Amino acid sequence: MGRTVLITGTNRGIGKAILERFAKEDSVTILAHARKESEDFLRDIENLKSDNPSIEVVPVYFDLKNSEEMKAALKEALSVHKKIDVLVNNAGVVLPSKAFLMTDMDQVRESFDVNFFAQTEITQIICRAMIRNRKGSIINMASIAAFTGIEGQFEYVSGKSAIVGMTKKLSKELAAYGIRVNAVAPGMINTEMIMQMEDSMREGLKERLVARRMGEPSEIANTVYFLGSEEASYISGQTIIVDGGGYSS
Repeated sequence: MGRTVLITGTNRGIGKAILERFAKEDSVTILAHARKESEDFLRDIENLKSDNPSIEVVPVYFDLKNSEEMKAALKEALSVHKKIDVLVNNAGVVLPSKAFLMTDMDQVRESFDVNFFAQTEITQIICRAMIRNRKGSIINMASIAAFTGIEGQFEYVSGKSAIVGMTKKLSKELAAYGIRVNAVAPGMINTEMIMQMEDSMREGLKERLVARRMGEPSEIANTVYFLGSEEASYISGQTIIVDGGGYSS
């Protein structure tokens, strides 16, 4: 019997790449979260199962802003699958950019609801199953923004900084149960969000990178997969920056 992995936000971008990376593993069961069902999402799942018949991919639907819906969906999933070996808290949101003084509290609360509070609640629920099994790996999705700041993104930077702190705290508290907790902080990755930037801004950001290019979602997925594997058995409490050398330079 293979591992059971729960990944949030798997219908596009980095989350989809993470799903595809874990789907290459033999006999893995993947609980693939999306906010709602769609033909494209179901087709992607069927394609993964066709490529690797040994795996099971189970769609799990809930809105991260709806706590009751989320708890019900996760409770149902756990009643069937019993254990979760790896949790990837990937799902998040980026709201329209505003200067701090123009950012209203409703926007801050909405961002934190999705980018931090939902991750916290999901982790609490899944941790109970991991504690029973005395093992597990949790990977949170942070951002390079937590270290560098981004103009006009107060609520996003603050929420991702909270994820970094959460990762350090939980790694200490959960170590006694054999649970490792790490985070990945992507830099400029080739996703829909980045492509919505003005060309001049995007090119200017690329010039600051040692790699002189944007990263691909698969490069983040490879890092997440490594942290979820036994090859990373001595790594916990870390936030791994994957940004083409931008922050370090």
